[in-house]
Amino acid sequence: MSGPVTVRFKSPAGPATLSVTEVGPNKVEYTVKSGNGRSQGGASGPGQGCITVLRDHGSSNSCGRVGTMRPAAQPGAVVILMAAGEDGTAILRIVSR
Repeated sequence: MSGPVTVRFKSPAGPATLSVTEVGPNKVEYTVKSGNGRSQGGASGPGQGCITVLRDHGSSNSCGRVGTMRPAAQPGAVVILMAAGEDGTAILRIVSR
């Protein structure tokens, strides 16, 4: 992706949206809404990004060095990887079981 975008998908808590709010060289920011919950993530720097895990009763978010790793599927969860690209793009991976 190369600019702001919204992605819709199904989470354990029902319909969800991921909105990319900013993308730039080695920078990404986004918001995830699922059920009544909301999670925000953002990272800047080479190889930096965030992993968000959505579950039926909440979410967790971890940001730091993620490179282009593939997130592992977890039972009863949706795992989102958002990584900043050097060229101003972002890598998005959504994994569910």
